[in-house]
Order: sequence, then C-alpha cells, then structure tokens
Amino acid sequence: MHPEDGIIIHRKGCDTAEFEEVINTYYSEALLVSNSNTFNEDLQYVEDRPFLSINTTVYYPTWAKGTRLVYIHASLINQVQGQVTQDCGLLYWINSVSKLTRGPGVLSYQAPVAPILEKLHITDVYRFVAEHYKKRWTFLLLINHIFYEKRFPLYAFAKAQFYKQRHPQIDIASLQKSHSSSEYELIAYDVVIPTVGRPSYLYDVLKDLNSQKLTPVNVIIIEQDGDESAQSQLSEILENDWNFNIIHEFTQITGACRARNRGVLLSTAPWLLFFDDDVSIESNFITRAVQFINTTKAKCITFACLQKGEKELQLTYKQWESFGSGCSLVHRDIFSKCSFDMALEHGYGEDMDYGMQIRNLGEDIIYAPQIQILHLKAPVGGFRKPHVFPWHNENVQPKPSPQIMFFRKKNFTKKQLQGYKMIQFFKSFGFFRTKNPFKHFMRFRKAWEQSELWASKLLELNK
Repeated sequence: MHPEDGIIIHRKGCDTAEFEEVINTYYSEALLVSNSNTFNEDLQYVEDRPFLSINTTVYYPTWAKGTRLVYIHASLINQVQGQVTQDCGLLYWINSVSKLTRGPGVLSYQAPVAPILEKLHITDVYRFVAEHYKKRWTFLLLINHIFYEKRFPLYAFAKAQFYKQRHPQIDIASLQKSHSSSEYELIAYDVVIPTVGRPSYLYDVLKDLNSQKLTPVNVIIIEQDGDESAQSQLSEILENDWNFNIIHEFTQITGACRARNRGVLLSTAPWLLFFDDDVSIESNFITRAVQFINTTKAKCITFACLQKGEKELQLTYKQWESFGSGCSLVHRDIFSKCSFDMALEHGYGEDMDYGMQIRNLGEDIIYAPQIQILHLKAPVGGFRKPHVFPWHNENVQPKPSPQIMFFRKKNFTKKQLQGYKMIQFFKSFGFFRTKNPFKHFMRFRKAWEQSELWASKLLELNK
C-alpha cells in the first residue's frame, strides 16, 4: 500500500519514540534496524566475522535482529517477498532478510533500545545455518555442540540436510539511490603516510595528492629506517613546492602501528586519510570521496585497493568486515578515540582490531568499491624485513600466531574462538608431521596453548 515508506514493526505497548529518533538519524531505504538482541549464540560457532560480537550499549552494525522494534523499508519487503521463508515466524524471517541482504549492501544494525533475548528453536538454528551458510557448517555446528556442550541435536542436524542455501535476487542499487542534491559540503582532511625506503614511490603519491581538486591540509609523513646510521631519504621531496603543508618525522623505530598512531597525534583536520606510500589515485578521487560522505553520512570509508589487473565486482557500497589501514578516510570522532594496538606491531590483525574499536564506539565502516586506489606493490622498501619474535626459538611453535590469538581473544566471543579452534584443528591436519589423529590432537593442543601463552605476553612485550 505504501511502497515508498519505511515501516516500524513493534510489539503492542512498546514505546517507539527513542527508536524513531534513531531511525530518522540514519534514514535510508537500504537500512534494517532492530532493538537489541544477542540472538542464538550457537551461530557464533559458525560465523567468523565481527557481526556477532555485539556491543549492546551502542548502535552496532550486525545482521542479528530482535522483534520488539524493527525498521524495514517497504521496497525491501517487496524485493524479498517470495524469496525468503515466512513459515518459521517473524524472528526467523527478519534475521533471514537481514543476513541475506547485509552482504550485498543493506546497512544492518541493532539500536541499544528495548533489549530482549529471543532465540530460535534448535531445529530452526540448524535450518538457518543450512539456508545461510555452506552446508558443511551444519556438520561443524554439530561437532561443536557435541565436543564443547555434550549436546547431540542429531534430529535437527538431519532435518537441516533437506534445506538449500538461499540466494535471493535483490536490486540493492535501487535501495541505495541517492536523495542528496548535486551540491555537497566540502571537507578538510589530513593524510598520514608511513614510509620505509621508497622515496620515488612516495614522490608519486604526493604528486597524486597535489593534483586533487581538494588538496589536503597536511600530509604527515612518518619515515622509518631501522639502521642506526640511517638518515632521511626525503630531503629533495620535502623541498618541493606542494599545495599542502608537509609534516615530516624521521625515526629509527620501525612499525606501521606506531607510525600511524604518531601520525594521528600530529593531525589537526577533522578528517584523516590513512594512506600507503606505494599507491596511485586519479585526480577526482577526493571529490568522489566527499560526494560519498555527503550521500551516506558515513564517518569511516574504506576504498577498494586493487592491484593492476584486478577488478572489483561489487557495485554497491556495504558494511565492511575489516578496515583498510592504508586506504580509509576517517572522521575525527573516530580516529581521536581509536589507535592501532601496539601488541600487534610487526604481526597481523591491527587493521581488523582497529575496525572492532570503531564498531564498539557505535560507528560503522562502509566499503566504497567504486572509489578505487591502485596498489602498486613496490618491489623495494616497505615493512618487508622479517621481524624475529621472542617465541622464534621455542621447541613448540605457537599455532595460530600469537597476534591472531591476541586479536581473537580481545574481540571475539568465547564460542567464536571455540569454533575457530575446531576449524584450525581440521585445517592443520598433517601440519605437525603426523596423520595419526591422536598425535595430531596432542601436538595441536600444545601449539594452541603456546599461542595462548604468548598472546597473553604480547601487550607487555610491546609497551
């Protein structure tokens, strides 16, 4: 009856005023919001993404939904009609719609209002996994239930085998159509670039920034070289006449986390572009980014960073699972409250960890696939020198790496960690030079415990 309207579904007697205020702030046809609900924790065994480690005190990006208060646009309902099952009740339906449409580009959130704990029956949980994940995840869910919880939901598992994974056809572009005018508000921004031994590539990056219609206020260059006798290689570049101010620091302490954190401290503009020293952009890059900000009201954008010959098939923007530490534009409301965790220096996961910090602030990371950066992958310089970690000479090497363990313990739920452990157990079969299942289990357990041990020490080691 009203195909151009948003709809709020609510339980009888539920106060909608606070919820409506939230919706009006973020209004879009490609938007799906509910009240706070942690949903079925069983799904944490099979979903290895940040969307189920939910901070219920903030406006959190997640596909998981409750049914006390739900906002959905009529045009989205019309598109999924007949493609998403309606025979399992509202809770199953709204979570199915949310799960299936978040990836293509519907922005999906929980608002910190009207908290409730609603769960699907165990048979519907297995059906949900069969319809929204690959079929093998039903088997892995069963293994996790048996091993960790001593539960044997064999009927639910067997029944789920009769359901197929769903792939609805959704026209996301029509839902994301812009309501903004051709006029847009400009922004002031700084750029922070860590660099190691790439003066010629850095020079090209500065030329690209200099050619933008809207140039930066400051370009903050943190130059690093671990050689005690090293000196800056950028003197000629710094003497050039640029359309922006250059803030340059040279240090013999290496590490991308430290460099970016230092760059943030030196920034003064309301926006900050995290950049690499071996990328290339077109002259309209910032103009398109500003238009995107005005259209979506996003405070954190990660751009497509592609190597030569790569093509981005995603045509519409969407919520991003991680964060691009060398290809993102971030508002001060975010970067003034977040930092790259030094426990992850020289290792893995600092960008994913930064993304989790953003979500826990109640903000989101929007991926803009059609605003693109060419990553040249320079064959020289950069953070290529192998770093020797303190566990290098241990008789039992940690697996997974302590950085990955640290990141997961810090940011994911207990069941997500257990599910990840089960996957690693199967994936690493043969890694420990034995195909004897019992020996593999014993060696895997020792390597996992070693990883947990070193993960607990990382923070102190990197202070």
